[in-house]
Amino acid sequence: MEDIEKFIRDLNWNNPKDITDKAIQELLKVNEEEAVLLANQSNDLCNKSCWHNASIVLKEIGYPRNRLALPYLMNWFQDVNWPGVPVVVELLKDIDIETLVPHIKHAMEKALRDNDSFWAFGILYLLKELNISNSKLKESNLFNQLVELSQNDTFS
Repeated sequence: MEDIEKFIRDLNWNNPKDITDKAIQELLKVNEEEAVLLANQSNDLCNKSCWHNASIVLKEIGYPRNRLALPYLMNWFQDVNWPGVPVVVELLKDIDIETLVPHIKHAMEKALRDNDSFWAFGILYLLKELNISNSKLKESNLFNQLVELSQNDTFS
């Protein structure tokens, strides 16, 4: 575990390229449980300066090895400008919609509960990018609440 933590810290975009490249190569060997460390933004290992490189690793290891990280990846949409979000979108495009929907619904519920208009906007962005319609979610009320929340103060 100690080596994994070191390699995650080495993903920092301020490190020389050879260090980040080596860290990426080593982290491609992580198992499902360890992949969560790459996706969990609320830990001391993987801060904003390593998110982009962490997203590259998560995309490269692919599904199903990154499946335990899916709930954590939904948190990345709290701000679509965060590093790694475009890579996470591409990663999620490779996963069956039926697999993603429960995680997206949970994120929708959390965004509404937290009254987080930026996150609501980010989830709607994700739904658009993944071509997931309201009918596929089967939660029109939840979707409509999210749309309303996203328009509250996202651009004011």
